[in-house]
Amino acid sequence: MQAPSQFPSEEWLDAALDGATVEEVFDDDGSPAGWWAENPDCSGAAAYGATHEEARTKLREVLSGWVQLGHELEHPIPVLRKGEIAAPA
Repeated sequence: MQAPSQFPSEEWLDAALDGATVEEVFDDDGSPAGWWAENPDCSGAAAYGATHEEARTKLREVLSGWVQLGHELEHPIPVLRKGEIAAPA
């Protein structure tokens, strides 16, 4: 696990976005309502945007705060690298 001063690195944020799902959401009447983005390895970190790109941009901001808070609370942060995910020891 990286030291808190190094987190979240751009590499970690890029890997977290690579592992994220972004899905279009719809109103009850079936009309498009926006986009929902989340990374299943980062419990509770999710974002909504009017467009696909806005949802990804907002998720990146959420993930940055998620990591910082996780370090402050001494929660385990998954080790993410492009193409791989490994839980911290």
